[in-house]
Amino acid sequence: MNIVNKQLGAILIVAGTAIGGGMIALPIMIAKLGILWGVALMLAIWGVVYYTALVNIELNLQAEKGLPIGQLGALFSGKIASLLGIGCLKLLMFSLMSVYIYGLTSLFLEVLRWGREFFPAVALVISLCAALVLLLPIHFLDYANRILFVGALIVAGVLTLILAGSIGGKRVPFLVGTYDEFASWSMVVPVVFTSFGFQVVFHTLSNYCDMNKEGLRRVFFWGSLIPAVVYIIWSCAILCAIYNYDPNFYTLMIEEKVDVSELVRVLSLISGLKAVQIMVWVISFLVIATSVLGVGIGLCDSVEAYVKGKCKHSRLIAVVIAVGVPAIIAIFVPGAFIKILGFAGMILSVLAILLPIYILVAGKFKNIYYSVLTNRFLLIGSVIMGLAIILCEIVSIIF
Repeated sequence: MNIVNKQLGAILIVAGTAIGGGMIALPIMIAKLGILWGVALMLAIWGVVYYTALVNIELNLQAEKGLPIGQLGALFSGKIASLLGIGCLKLLMFSLMSVYIYGLTSLFLEVLRWGREFFPAVALVISLCAALVLLLPIHFLDYANRILFVGALIVAGVLTLILAGSIGGKRVPFLVGTYDEFASWSMVVPVVFTSFGFQVVFHTLSNYCDMNKEGLRRVFFWGSLIPAVVYIIWSCAILCAIYNYDPNFYTLMIEEKVDVSELVRVLSLISGLKAVQIMVWVISFLVIATSVLGVGIGLCDSVEAYVKGKCKHSRLIAVVIAVGVPAIIAIFVPGAFIKILGFAGMILSVLAILLPIYILVAGKFKNIYYSVLTNRFLLIGSVIMGLAIILCEIVSIIF
């Protein structure tokens, strides 16, 4: 596989991993801030996410091979950083997988018109299907992800045009909701940050792209920018459509009384066209499926690294653990979608921002591959953002 082809596949893996539950969760959360502040927040988060992606790539380049953050911590800092990295990475990936299994299960229940009593059975079937797919070699998963992701973008583009066309010259919710309340920001910020959560694939893609410095920079720039653009256009179109055609439901979103399946159902009813209703369900399935692939690849590789050589069939055992544990969480945690996304944002802040920057500083590297990482202002600003995300989630949990 040539370099350009690998980089294209890697870009789509990054974007596909990021574009998942956020497609459904972001409109629900951004409704609290209105479009103006919501877009500003998403752009700010994207800037921090891309900058800290360079920090993580830098650490892999310094190690001369792709390693999970825990092993990078052990290599360049010490045991504490190693344990913190291992714990946060595992916790994040298991949390995200449980979110996606929960989301897919809720969608299928809504499509099939089945009651919640069927949730465990459907979740187990979806988990089994995910496990079978993740047993395939990574180059097969790469191409599968490309097909799913391109399909998702096409469907999302058509839906966005239809929703935007239905808005016309009607009202746009620029400043609505509770944007002037800290409680709203404390709930929204962690979820938005988690929606850009592709950080579980750093070590896998570093090896996949043969440790190519410029290639990896392009991969994570475009791979993170695509979700930012898609999220902004998608969220604006959805919020405008709901604000004009179902203002009561918009109020319910502000009041936190909406689940993922309910948003999909309302969107499918706005146009009244059967084809559009089908597309809403399809896009919802595709974006979460791409995230299952992206996070699943990283989680399976991470678990396999610890069981390989200790027992037979290490890949099978890794897949069973990577899918089985999240399935149990999804089944036994009611309303897991939004709850766990917010919690994952706090963990992701440590994993993707605070710990990598700490390791970068502790490593005292003489030669830095990306010169922008020597800018102390940007490093300190990223740390402040990371701490703010953690504070927001703590406040949200307490109050």
